[in-house]
Amino acid sequence: MPWSTTSDIAEFVAAASDFLSTRPVEHTPLLTEADYLSRRPQPEADQSYGWWTDGSGAVDGAFLRAPRHPPILTPMPAAAAAGLVDVLDARQGVGCDVTSVDDVLEAWERQGIHLAPRHRLVIHRLDALRPQPLPPGEPRTAQPSDKALLDGWFDDLMAASPGDTSDREYVVDDPLADGRIVLWEVDGEPRAMAGWTRVLHGMTRVSAVYAPSGDPRIETAVLAAASEQAASTATDVLVLAGLADRDGIARLAALGYRAVRERVVLAPDPDVSS
Repeated sequence: MPWSTTSDIAEFVAAASDFLSTRPVEHTPLLTEADYLSRRPQPEADQSYGWWTDGSGAVDGAFLRAPRHPPILTPMPAAAAAGLVDVLDARQGVGCDVTSVDDVLEAWERQGIHLAPRHRLVIHRLDALRPQPLPPGEPRTAQPSDKALLDGWFDDLMAASPGDTSDREYVVDDPLADGRIVLWEVDGEPRAMAGWTRVLHGMTRVSAVYAPSGDPRIETAVLAAASEQAASTATDVLVLAGLADRDGIARLAALGYRAVRERVVLAPDPDVSS
């Protein structure tokens, strides 16, 4: 069956939301992006969304390309992956579930386009939060009066990751508006932040963990505080971590997170000419 595509996020949500909700852990990147974009539609032209239906008419694969971002895919059958070359441009890269990597590589290889893994990310799920020795300080929920501070920290995060095109609204404004950012304070002075996404089908994802000092103890403390608050309203509390970040993964394991799924970012291979 062919892919159905649109540049209208509302049309995509209407067509694919039931499918995405069936496996919220595996589909976490698309669920959270679709939720954010549907509430804050973007005017940019560089966005597209698609869903693939099997012979019975049921949706069994989807992609989402948010403005200024490479496309991200759900797990999908090989036939769906083969058809992606007709509806997606992979020159910016493409984020895949690990189970679809070979099929996606083969699809573009048949077009003479050589992709290769650029990054590997692991979805970690919180089993049960384990108490950890904490540094001095205590958590508190960020308030609107903290926005200037959070904006400055967001700018620092973006400067440290020049390839990151995250929206300020996604990282700061949206979670700040409904109490989804926690700060770690020492003697009343904020030292770190962490936020989490809206709860969707029992799933939320903790992200934007940042301590300007780089102190791993404070980063762990604010991550633990955010995880605890997120777990009070969600069944599946997730964190995405780079596979190469061994220290970060060790901290997640110590807190009670377990690796459950891998995602791979594919991009054109600079060592192979098309």
